[in-house]
Amino acid sequence: MTDFSSWNVKRWLEHLESVHPAEIDMGLDRVRTVAERLGCLRPAGLVIMVAGTNGKGTTSALISALLLRQGLSVGCYNSPHILRYNERVSVNGSDISDADLCQSFALVEQAREEQPLTYFEFGTLAALAWFKQQHLDACVLEIGLGGRLDAVNVVDADVAVVTSIGLDHEAWLGNDLNVIAYEKCAIARPDRYLVCGQPNPPERARATVNACEGMWLGRGEAFDVTERVQGDAAVLNIRFLPYPDDDTSMEWVLPRGFIPAANIATALQALAAVGHLLPEQEVADTLKRLRVPGRLQGWRCQCPDGRTFSVTLDVAHNEQAAAYLATRELEVDGILLAMLADKPVDKVVQALPAARLWKLAGLDCHRGLDAAGLEQRFQAVAVDGVDGVDRTVAVYPTVNAALKHLQQTALADEHWLVVGSFYTVEQALTLIYAQQKSGEYAWKSI
Repeated sequence: MTDFSSWNVKRWLEHLESVHPAEIDMGLDRVRTVAERLGCLRPAGLVIMVAGTNGKGTTSALISALLLRQGLSVGCYNSPHILRYNERVSVNGSDISDADLCQSFALVEQAREEQPLTYFEFGTLAALAWFKQQHLDACVLEIGLGGRLDAVNVVDADVAVVTSIGLDHEAWLGNDLNVIAYEKCAIARPDRYLVCGQPNPPERARATVNACEGMWLGRGEAFDVTERVQGDAAVLNIRFLPYPDDDTSMEWVLPRGFIPAANIATALQALAAVGHLLPEQEVADTLKRLRVPGRLQGWRCQCPDGRTFSVTLDVAHNEQAAAYLATRELEVDGILLAMLADKPVDKVVQALPAARLWKLAGLDCHRGLDAAGLEQRFQAVAVDGVDGVDRTVAVYPTVNAALKHLQQTALADEHWLVVGSFYTVEQALTLIYAQQKSGEYAWKSI
């Protein structure tokens, strides 16, 4: 028998990659079998499951923050991580320790016996088992891919959330929005609510919830959100049903913050559906403070010669997410773009905010698109510069190289968007933190 006591997180993650021949193996039977052995199908008193093409991370973060504000102990499971695997599993806002993570991996290894599990399945079971041991009041669990056959869908959830329905992971989910709607909305449970944040969703979305004998709460019906300008600030008018069993809605005015408006409305409707809604002012206070790594994450860099410029980091990697950045009216002088090979470069480039200056960087990672491949696909897209000025394009082998060159050449007060993938943000943050530590450049979170 293997002695796991000396294994660290790195060794465990290597093991996770080796125990199944496939990266993805859609299906729940294997996961459910192991989850039953671990006794973690119901990991907390309240369980909220969050699916969607975009917005899962910010919606989960807001739901978790609002539950924490009520004095509850809350576990949160997200994927993927940006810098450390531990970011995927947290309790009360603190990431799981290496020791606890290794212990939970060992529990799953013992419980699975000879059952093959994918990397994501193994990690999901480790999170659920650890949450169960913590005797939590609530868990917020983010679906990794799709919904119906995702490992997270083995849990007994009190409310399901589908933040949006769009194209992504087309190799696994296809490019038919009705099929994607089915896969995502099939996480509905009998006699429990499913909250859908997608406006005008495909017909099959609601039909799937009905077929699951769930109860539909759709955006534009049960709840909705509009944005308006009030003075110098953008504010949100959010309408929702505090008591979904009747049709008496209420309307709140909330600050825009750093969470997409639709996700704020979706999160509030989900909490109202399970009787955990906070007063309006407490929600507003939470929104003003909440930041989610890799989502509209701002940094200011002061160079040794006194110049300062700013960057906004965002993990947007599909058309829907890129289009959201454009709605934020980000005034950017340039865009640093690095993407995975299986993502729609053309659609992302066309949807991003207008910029004259572009830096294209290769991603040296699993499924990463190298610089030459990105340039070829970028140049095939007919996107003009700004105000009739042609775009200027530079190409770099890595995000690190592109960002270092930006530091040498950026004009004072320029603003750049760094975008395209979780890996893009990971590599940018790795450089930022290293330079913060060395003092080579003065980076400040903004």
